[in-house]
Amino acid sequence: MKKLTYLTLLCAVVIVGLLAPPVAAAEIAPGDLVPFAVFPGSQENPDVDGDMVVWEDGRNGNKEIYFSNSPGTSGTRITNDPASQEKPSISGDYIAWQDYRNGNWDIYLYKRSTGETTQLTNDTGKQWLPIVRGNYVAWYDSSSGDTNVVLYDIAAGSKDIIECDAKTTIPGGSTEFKPALSEKYVAWIEEIDERIRYYSIEDGEIKGPVSTSTAAQSWPSLYGSVVAWEDNRHASPDIYMTNLDNPSGGEQRITSDGSDQVSPALTGQILAWEDKRDPPRSIYMYDRNNGEEMAVPTAGGEQLYPAASGNMIVWQKARGSYSDLYAFIYDPEGEPGEVTRIEVEPPTATLDIGDEVKFNATCYDENNDAMPDLKVSWSCSNGTVGYIDSGGYFLAYEVGTATVTATAGGIPGTATVTVNAGEPAGPVATEVAITPLTPTVTVNNTVAFAATVRDQFDRAMTGVNVTWASSNETIGTIDNSTGLFTALAEGTTTVTATAGSVSGTATVTVTAEEPVAKNITVTPTAPALAIDATEQFEAIVRDQFGNAMTGIAVNWSCSNTTVGTIDNSTGLFTALAAGTATVTATAGSVTGTATVTVNAEDPVGPEEPVLTRIALTPPGATLDIEDVQRFMVTGYDQNGNVMPAGEIEWACNDGAVGTIDGDGFFTALTVGTATITATAGSCSAEVTVTVNAEESALAKIVFFPSAVTLYPGDSLQFEAVGLNCYGNIVPDAAIVWTSSNETIGTIDEGGLFTAICAGTTTLTASGDGATGTTTVTVSCDEPVLTSIVVTPSAITLANDETATFTATALDQFGCEMSENVIDWECGDPCVGTIDLCSGVFLAEDCGTTTVTATAGGITGTADVEVTSCSGVGISPSAIVLDPGDEWPFTVYGLQDNAGSTVDWSCSDPGVGEITADGCFTAICEGTASVTAMIDGVDEVGPATVMVRSVCPVPARIVVSPSDFTIASANGLQLTETVYDQYGCEMPEAVVVWESSDPNIGAVGGCGLFAAGEEGEVTITASMDGVSGSACVTVAPRLPFPARVEIDPSEATLAPGETRVFTATVFDPSDNEMGWVKIKWSCLDDDVGTIDRSGLFSGVSQGSTEITARAGSVERTASVTVTAASTPDPTPDPTQTPTNPGSNSRAYSDGGGDPGPSFFAGICEDLKSGETHTFSGIDVTSVGSIAITAADNIPRLLMTVKETGCPNPAEPPGSTYKYVEITLSWVNPNQIGGATLTFTLPAKWLDEHGMAPEDVRLMRYVNGGWQILETEVVDEENGKYTFRATTPGFSTFAIAAAPSSLAASAEEIDVTPEVTETPGETEEVTTEPTEAIPTTTPAAPLVYAPFLAPLAFLLWGRRKN
Repeated sequence: MKKLTYLTLLCAVVIVGLLAPPVAAAEIAPGDLVPFAVFPGSQENPDVDGDMVVWEDGRNGNKEIYFSNSPGTSGTRITNDPASQEKPSISGDYIAWQDYRNGNWDIYLYKRSTGETTQLTNDTGKQWLPIVRGNYVAWYDSSSGDTNVVLYDIAAGSKDIIECDAKTTIPGGSTEFKPALSEKYVAWIEEIDERIRYYSIEDGEIKGPVSTSTAAQSWPSLYGSVVAWEDNRHASPDIYMTNLDNPSGGEQRITSDGSDQVSPALTGQILAWEDKRDPPRSIYMYDRNNGEEMAVPTAGGEQLYPAASGNMIVWQKARGSYSDLYAFIYDPEGEPGEVTRIEVEPPTATLDIGDEVKFNATCYDENNDAMPDLKVSWSCSNGTVGYIDSGGYFLAYEVGTATVTATAGGIPGTATVTVNAGEPAGPVATEVAITPLTPTVTVNNTVAFAATVRDQFDRAMTGVNVTWASSNETIGTIDNSTGLFTALAEGTTTVTATAGSVSGTATVTVTAEEPVAKNITVTPTAPALAIDATEQFEAIVRDQFGNAMTGIAVNWSCSNTTVGTIDNSTGLFTALAAGTATVTATAGSVTGTATVTVNAEDPVGPEEPVLTRIALTPPGATLDIEDVQRFMVTGYDQNGNVMPAGEIEWACNDGAVGTIDGDGFFTALTVGTATITATAGSCSAEVTVTVNAEESALAKIVFFPSAVTLYPGDSLQFEAVGLNCYGNIVPDAAIVWTSSNETIGTIDEGGLFTAICAGTTTLTASGDGATGTTTVTVSCDEPVLTSIVVTPSAITLANDETATFTATALDQFGCEMSENVIDWECGDPCVGTIDLCSGVFLAEDCGTTTVTATAGGITGTADVEVTSCSGVGISPSAIVLDPGDEWPFTVYGLQDNAGSTVDWSCSDPGVGEITADGCFTAICEGTASVTAMIDGVDEVGPATVMVRSVCPVPARIVVSPSDFTIASANGLQLTETVYDQYGCEMPEAVVVWESSDPNIGAVGGCGLFAAGEEGEVTITASMDGVSGSACVTVAPRLPFPARVEIDPSEATLAPGETRVFTATVFDPSDNEMGWVKIKWSCLDDDVGTIDRSGLFSGVSQGSTEITARAGSVERTASVTVTAASTPDPTPDPTQTPTNPGSNSRAYSDGGGDPGPSFFAGICEDLKSGETHTFSGIDVTSVGSIAITAADNIPRLLMTVKETGCPNPAEPPGSTYKYVEITLSWVNPNQIGGATLTFTLPAKWLDEHGMAPEDVRLMRYVNGGWQILETEVVDEENGKYTFRATTPGFSTFAIAAAPSSLAASAEEIDVTPEVTETPGETEEVTTEPTEAIPTTTPAAPLVYAPFLAPLAFLLWGRRKN
């Protein structure tokens, strides 16, 4: 390759490197993140003005409008219509939204100060996506065929039509956005070129385009004259901004990151938007004052549709198939943080299909410090391999490898996941339900338990091994495999059924009361037979506890032996002649009956349902004293179908335990077990109620500190905290303190412990119903060599002189340890040498050196100076002594005057005294001169003696307690004892306290310790280089409830059904608190009730919340009770229905009220040309509906209910009943035709002067009534049966009209316009070409709970 080519490549690389934008860390905006609206259902599409937030809310099934300025509160609901109210906007006193209550989208306006709601539009076209700012409201309007923008002046009450053709969806997507509005301008995107145009309110003219760029633009936002938008001129969308009043200022590009930035929201201070640089979507902002772009802290997951006002941003955060609202309050004065790296743990994971792993991410700032409060956004590179949620939980789907990424502030951290084939994912047991729940059985009798195991999809599992156990085998035993319980003695025991790691429980009460036959159930209850046919009847005798009794002789009899006979002992019935007879089974004084109908021809089912059985819901209850539990009755006919139960008589067998009123409300009075009986006609049902004893005042006592180490003589104040069964602190709880070994230490009534001697004792704090313990270790330390004192500490010698050093070994208490062997060493052998054993030092040469005494690793030193010697002098010439020390002085150089007399003297007798033979004794601190007089003539010296201070100095510090454990967020006073060099206490000494890690525990200047994070920390007290320490373990905070989780979090069930909810309580360290009791409550007892064990019973149609409360924290779950069995919106596609149609009926509540009349039927896999008939519709006069498919129909839902007249213009003639029929999940084009049968009493025709031929089925359409082809098909038992065909479904009238009236009604135009294929939750209608009057009712609210479970299918939306 030529040199020129190399140079060209090099230049290209350099240029690319310079042009490529660097990956920069985005700063984290300072401020506070708060959950604003987190409720059941979805909270979506927020807007904000000041601190007031408005949103659309799905907690009631449909979408309603709420507003609030207080995070966490439920908000104020301003709409209450079964139709949808969506896309709200707020400014000042006004809230605007789009509303479907009239069958199409209209704009409504609400004034907060007066509570007044005004409908702003009533045109036939579509008006939608309103925005209100100041005195103006703007929205889109399609009435003209184009999409115009309408500007409404609130004060003037006038509208201006801005003639344009606005594009309302993002480029390449279906997500819609509103026009932009301020007090000066209106802005929108023009369809023809996807560029922004704007309208001057003052001039009344269209301006624009805003930008010279021809690239696609979207989502404009206005504040005053400044407009921001998303712009596609650089491949991926960026945020741009410009000032419409100052075009010369040009366009400002706010973002330049390679990922998408969309959906801007503009205020005077900030500009916020959605940003994909932290997947899946996060929120970023731009401070317009300082020009900084920052990442907004979020709670992880997908963040959508930000709105902003002032310094507040609010947005919609995805929660599974639902959404919550979060808000961020920006602090412009705060210091922004900056993420520079993210670590993901574990960095690699290998899973099998179906496995789950929790990833954790830690963000670090520019100083490499962790940023613990910062949340990350999670994403997975391969959605086929697995899915990761906003909390970092990864679920393995299929074999392969994926990269998991945590992102914050534009900085990613990654981990690698490998998914192996493993075992195929299958159902996992998550719940075990036991029946019966609360049986009562007599001693020596048995009860058979059954367990239903449900998987994670709430489906019953088969072939699962279940083991059984009894908590008290003295009371009763249970067969481990069969579940047969045998009662042994009076009392209560808990039966547990376990499948793998999942279990369920039931409570058994064993009584010594002898079982007595109470009732007999005869089956079948109402058979229909042909002549000469036989029927085997069975009788079940039940005792007063509802248990089946064995070995009871039953006698059979028949009331009409002409109709048939029954064998007295076997119960075999033989039909002889047409008619009706009552079969009676008798056991003692108890009887049970069944009705037999013998037909001359092949039997047919009875025309009218007959109540043959009732059931009580809940099937049992566990209550506390003063609790109230509502019971509900469900009636069943002879075919097992639900029917009204009629009047109910209630009874309780033990009025002392509780009472029950006429509406089925039971009030618990005292501890015990009672049987509740409901009777409807000849049918009855029983349940058992257990009333618990009152809980003890205390459920748990916790200590602090704990695991303490003290020294003899130390004292320490202990604290005990009493907690009740709900985890609440009980103030002023009566606590009794004891020590297990009072020779080790004693504790007084206030918790003050005094250590006496070495050993370990257990301290116990006892209260009403609970105890708590901790251990105290009293340590009596053995003497340990701590210091060595060398005497003298300093000396000056002449050459060749000697001095004997002494070393004193001292322990930690300042006591001499004479048994230690001292080793001596001289630092400089040239200056002098020292005998290793005796400590005798010989001065060799001039200089200075250090003498060291060593024993057991401890040293002591003395300083030695050696000077030259000439003439006569005193040795040593200088010395340092302590008070009390003695030292012999000598005179050297007297060789020529041997035998001379030496007289010694000291210049300061207060410092020391010297004897005639030269022995000096140190007395007090100071310096003195020692001289020698030779023969009374010559004075020699002086030698200098320094006596050191006798003042005590710190030698040892002891911290008490020296070792202890304390819970986080608690404190303890530490004490220090300072000892001097003599082992004496120094009470006036002042120490300095320090902590090795203030985050784990901090200590104040007086020794007050404050526990912080969990961990271990050393606390040190120091003074003048001497220190003592304590080892502290900071344990988790005191176990009070910090969080409650409910499973399931949402539930849908029919009246009469039950669902067990479980609540798990967690302390601040996220540990489970199994001992804490839950307080259950239900927001609306008319919808359902919940007992102390978490058993919820559906009562009537509606939605409610149940709350689990522990201490001061609580959690709610949403419950929807449908009017009929809820169809599964997502059936397993691999299953082929064995019965392609299914029907559901209404119910009767506990008071005997028949409840709402409602029928729902589902048909699946209906092939083209096939006909499916919904029959047995017993809630209206319509008896059956046959639907013929024009195309393959995978699934359809039909609902039938009685209703009222939908229009003031009543049908012609006389109306018998109105019926509303609705189809869902199907396109009208797929329906080839429908035939209805209905009945009408002959008596009604007579009363209205009509003949059967005058009866017509009429369909409401185009604001009028369409006469359908109707024929008479039968007359029996005073009722006529008719058949009619219909082209579509809506509201029908069963009426009778003369021919002249009917003819005029048939001229109505019913040309249909078929709507688009509906989604799962839409209703199918055949829309007429003419406008339906605004009085046409929307889908009745009763349908909403039925269809609500399908809402999640519509939630997901695609953007950009």
